[in-house]
Amino acid sequence: MFTIIKYPHPLLKKRLSHVEKFDSELKFIVRDMFETMYAYNGIGLAANQVGLDLQIVIVDIGYKEKNKSIPPLVLINPKITKSSNKKVIAEEGCLSFPGYYDNVKRAESIVVEYYDINGKKKELIAKNLLSRVLQHEIDHINGVSFIQRMSPDKQLKFYAFYFLGKYKF
Repeated sequence: MFTIIKYPHPLLKKRLSHVEKFDSELKFIVRDMFETMYAYNGIGLAANQVGLDLQIVIVDIGYKEKNKSIPPLVLINPKITKSSNKKVIAEEGCLSFPGYYDNVKRAESIVVEYYDINGKKKELIAKNLLSRVLQHEIDHINGVSFIQRMSPDKQLKFYAFYFLGKYKF
């Protein structure tokens, strides 16, 4: 199991390196990422949140809803290739910003190209919560936090709270 890295750790602001080897070490990393995500009660996690400079994203939106029909996902080197014009505002939180939640506008649906754990190229169409979580986690591997997706007044509110010490990250 890993420890979650908290804001303002520099790795959270870095565009991560592509995964080149699809080997047993990658499988161990992904297993430990899932163990960590579940231990912290999350539904998505990017590798930089556990201190790794690798483009790995894991998601399990069925975990909190106890919905076994939605399988956990592993996306290696993911990239959003299409986004819907329709945007939706909803509350988000982040394991690297514990205790802080706010509204973020995101595309309602997206198309993501990625590699699976065995190195096979895939494409996924995601809508609603899955779309939101994937956008959030793919932002992470590109060095973008959900705070940066908020309106300027919400960003100001976050930084005021952060620097005044009301939130302990």
